[in-house]
Amino acid sequence: EPGTRLGEDIEELHDMRVATRRMRSAFRVFAPYFDPDVLKPFLKGLRRTGRALGGVRDLDVFMEKAQQYLAELPEDERSGLDPLLESWREQREAARAKMLAYLDGKRYQRFVQEFGQFLATEGAGALPLPAGRPVPHQVCQVVSTLIYTRYEVVRSYEPLIVNAPIETLHALRIDCKRLRYSLEFFRDVLGPEAEDVIREVVIIQDHLGNLHDADVACGLLVGFLDGWARAEQRERINVSGVTRYLVAKQNELRKLMESFPEAWQNFNRPEVRRQLALAVSVL
Repeated sequence: EPGTRLGEDIEELHDMRVATRRMRSAFRVFAPYFDPDVLKPFLKGLRRTGRALGGVRDLDVFMEKAQQYLAELPEDERSGLDPLLESWREQREAARAKMLAYLDGKRYQRFVQEFGQFLATEGAGALPLPAGRPVPHQVCQVVSTLIYTRYEVVRSYEPLIVNAPIETLHALRIDCKRLRYSLEFFRDVLGPEAEDVIREVVIIQDHLGNLHDADVACGLLVGFLDGWARAEQRERINVSGVTRYLVAKQNELRKLMESFPEAWQNFNRPEVRRQLALAVSVL
């Protein structure tokens, strides 16, 4: 949080946003063992915080990728995205001001205090075990099913992979992230093969993440160009560089979609399933 507030290193904001996502994912994993009424306000607080951070972080990502694109152009063409980048900087400053106002607000401060107290209190919100009959509740009893359930959700996309629409691939990206986080939560008690499985999930998750970023960027660029087209003639600026960037992002998106079935086949190979089985077998 201190680095996010300072704003000098965009990775500080990235790490804080990832932390909120991991905590939300942890709540999904461990929710069956807690009173939902106790968890509910903390989940709301994490969602609000994630939204406050997300507006700034998303623009950081888009600007960073735009700079990478510009670095590959001849020097005399690098000013072509100046109007777009200026617009994004203005949007970022507005989003950052809104984020700081949220972080300074009483609601967020109260959330941090109450959530910290909850995390520091052993057994807070935990549900009691039913009396009179055995119930699976130890890590060695429940984690294999938990992990395989998330793995099965990911594999259920298999019939949809070829020519899958963007919306399906976006949903798959989220389910891959949930599988990865579940593996990482329990990596200390899983076999060493878990590291190999996590690497495989990261590869496919990165592919889907780049695909999602390219899709969102295309939408933002189209919106920027639509705004330009509606402007008065005298107010119009040269946006040929932005148009070329849109074509580049559309080509990137197309290539990522076309290459995804091959990436999926690599992830879905028997060796990955064998490594997962070995990782879980030590429980």
